[in-house]
Amino acid sequence: MTEREPSKLGTVLRTAREARFIDLARVERDTKIRVRYLSALERGDYRDLPEPIYTRGLLRNYGLYLGLDPEYLIDLYRLESGTPVERPSMPSRRPMAARQGRSLVVSSGAVAAAILTILVVALVVYVVGELVVFGGTPDLRITDPAADVVAWQGDEYTIRGITEPNSTITTDGLRQNPSTTANADGAFSVRVGLVPGANVITLVANDPLTGRDSAPVRRTITVVPAASPTPEVTPSSGPSAAATGPPGASAAQGRR
Repeated sequence: MTEREPSKLGTVLRTAREARFIDLARVERDTKIRVRYLSALERGDYRDLPEPIYTRGLLRNYGLYLGLDPEYLIDLYRLESGTPVERPSMPSRRPMAARQGRSLVVSSGAVAAAILTILVVALVVYVVGELVVFGGTPDLRITDPAADVVAWQGDEYTIRGITEPNSTITTDGLRQNPSTTANADGAFSVRVGLVPGANVITLVANDPLTGRDSAPVRRTITVVPAASPTPEVTPSSGPSAAATGPPGASAAQGRR
């Protein structure tokens, strides 16, 4: 492979890493693979890599970390670096004399065609998988409240739910629209301020991996005033109280 020819293996690795917004320093922390080896793999500079047997191990770990097919990556490495394919030796089932001088001859063209077919199939599977991941709409589920709240006494409410990991959740429809970020498991909570009456809150999650928004989810929380205590009635005093008395008292006084 000449210096001008780009490395297909390096392009696949770099594209998958950048699609996940991961830098080489983080890959080194997560996989324990040195940055110099990671950079050499992405550049296609195989002179800076260790022996092929160790390089294949590094490439396998890096591929699994990025969600790629390790065997596909190793095949690309063998093709670009010129490393021979290691085949386990198989014992002969028949004596050499019984073969009557015949031998199985596999042309280099047939081997190249088989490898090319494998690479094409692996590439198609990879592309389809990426399209499914990046073309899907993020999921957003509100667990609390599970439905609209028709009578809430308070001026705040904590909304909880589940979405894609590390997604940003925004709110709309309120006087102040706070936002929050889901954790690595996708769980989140956001505290919103309410006003008396119906509060229609719209929530949307944005997946940082794909850059796509979820379908909006709405909840209506109706704030009602707290019930006021019943006033205590005390008996009145004065002339009006004195005017009341047992039945017939007024008539008796008139006769006097």
